[in-house]
Amino acid sequence: YGCRLRPCCLLLLPLLLLPFLLNYFLNNSTPTPMPTAPPAPPPMRIPVPIPAPPPPAPPPPPPPVPVPVPAAAPVPAPPAFGAFGTCIGWGDPHLRTFDGKRADYYSSGDYYLVKSGSISIQGQYLPTKFTNGLAVTKMVAIGGPVLKGNKLVIGPLAATWNGAPILGQLGSHFSQPGLLTVNYDTSGALIDTTGGVDASKKKIVHVKISDGSPEGLSVQVNRWTASPGNEYVNWKIDMHARPGQDGHCGNFNGNAADDDRLAVRQRVGTQGVPAGPELLFGAKTPITVANRPDINNCPQATMNAAKADCAAKYGSAKMSCLTDYCFAGKEVALNK
Repeated sequence: YGCRLRPCCLLLLPLLLLPFLLNYFLNNSTPTPMPTAPPAPPPMRIPVPIPAPPPPAPPPPPPPVPVPVPAAAPVPAPPAFGAFGTCIGWGDPHLRTFDGKRADYYSSGDYYLVKSGSISIQGQYLPTKFTNGLAVTKMVAIGGPVLKGNKLVIGPLAATWNGAPILGQLGSHFSQPGLLTVNYDTSGALIDTTGGVDASKKKIVHVKISDGSPEGLSVQVNRWTASPGNEYVNWKIDMHARPGQDGHCGNFNGNAADDDRLAVRQRVGTQGVPAGPELLFGAKTPITVANRPDINNCPQATMNAAKADCAAKYGSAKMSCLTDYCFAGKEVALNK
């Protein structure tokens, strides 16, 4: 081609010289000192926190004080009930006990008809103008735990509940829920079946007591008021036997022999219900008057003979004759 300059050669020339020029400048230029990095600081020691000692353990709690647990209230035993029976009293006064014994009582006073831990039925015996000194039942009173401390008193002319009058007229009713009901009417059987009363004039108080038994406890009081001055009551008690029971209606043990009047008086005493909280009547009735002997102490066989002989001699069995017959003898009584 020769040495002819062409434009393209001119363009290629700088490019061919570029490596040489670059090497020249690099070798002859003074290097710029590079700043040296400051020395690294020594490592910082970070203190490791030492944990505080644990707090002392709390003292152990005191042992629990046992709380006394109240003992469960004892469940009351159901009431003990024995045989079911009837006791009646009529006249001056004659009784037929629960065990079927006929017994006669003659002295004035306040006596247990039924005495037990749960029920007290009492009779007040007094003479009237027409009984020649012989007593009749003037009032019947009912009380004891079965009535929760209340008392019912029934006489020929009046009746009271804790002293307040009740049963003002025939057809009257009285009740205490859960305790008793009382009705006053003309229905019911005679208690004295000897013919000594007029059935058309009967007035009867019916008492029904809730004592826990299926039948309940019933008291019937027949009022006799037709003869002024000779008012009295006859009565009937229907109930179950109770443990420890006694009184003029007997001990209800199935043995009629030990319901004799003298045997009963030996067990329950000769002075009747003592004055005080046991007495259901307002005041204690004297048993004997003017230091006379208590005719209730007369043996039954002697009393039977006395009643027959005194009635034959004087037309009636007067108390004075009976007392003399029993304690002074037949001759004294019939020749006085």
